[in-house]
This record gives sequence, structure tokens and C-alpha cells, in this order.
Amino acid sequence: MVIPEESNRVMEAAAGSSTQSSRAGAPEAAVDFRERLLANNWPDESSLLNLVRTSHGADAKSAFILMRSGGVLLGVWSARRECFLYPDFQFDDDRRLIPEVSLLLQMLPAEGDDAGWRRAFWLYSPHALLDGRAPSSIFARDPQKILEVAKAEFVVSSDEGW
Repeated sequence: MVIPEESNRVMEAAAGSSTQSSRAGAPEAAVDFRERLLANNWPDESSLLNLVRTSHGADAKSAFILMRSGGVLLGVWSARRECFLYPDFQFDDDRRLIPEVSLLLQMLPAEGDDAGWRRAFWLYSPHALLDGRAPSSIFARDPQKILEVAKAEFVVSSDEGW
């Protein structure tokens, strides 16, 4: 049996994000979305040490910096935790990096996105070319589909405009 009062709270929570977004300005909506994404408890570097194999005295922190700047791995900055977190879409069930991540990150605009949030917002937002599903929800099962969508949206042919 569903208690009417409880049912109303569930309905309000489900509608909350769109209602709140329409009332709040863009900065407030972005902060709200970022906070909802951070609630996913994405792993930090200490949780992903299996991804890096350091040699010649290189430390893991430097390896992660190189992976982020080289477009191999997407990290998003968490001011609260004072570290980068790594969105889960880019890992398989065994926390191995999905090889197509680097291809996807090459297509997503990274200029001015050192904290990674603009790319994370695109990945975790509903997309029209995916029937309203978020690219992140499909990537592990069908990375080629997400690469096609990213290419359609972000990759401009040198022949366009002529």
C-alpha cells in the first residue's frame, strides 16, 4: 500500500529537477546537476591505481595528470574532496578503461574545460539523437553509437562551409 503523502514526495522529487531548473538560472541549474553527478560517488585516483603502471620513479599522480591532459581519461574536479574524480561511464564492470574513451575524448570540446565538467554534463545529459538517453548510459554497451553521436555534434569537416 502506498501512503498518499509518501507518493507525493516521490512525485515531487522526480519532478524536482525540471521544475527547479526552470525556476533557477543557468548557473544554479549547473551547480545542482554537478551535485547530482557527484552523488554517484565516482572513484578517485586512489581507487584506480590499477590503471597506471609507473616506471622510472614516476608517481601515480603524474600518470593521472598525463592521462587527463592526453585525452585518455576524463576527470572532473571535486572542490569538496580537492581531487579529480573519474566518471564511471569510461570503465567496464571490472574497472578497466574502455578503449574507445580516448576516441570519444578527442571529439568532445576540451578547450577551457580543465575541470572536465562541460564534457561530463554532455555525457550525462539526455540527448535527442539517443531518444532522450544520456550518452554515458549507452557507452559501455555501444561505444560506436556514442562516437557517432559525438562526431555528428562536434566534429566539423574541413569541407563544410564551402
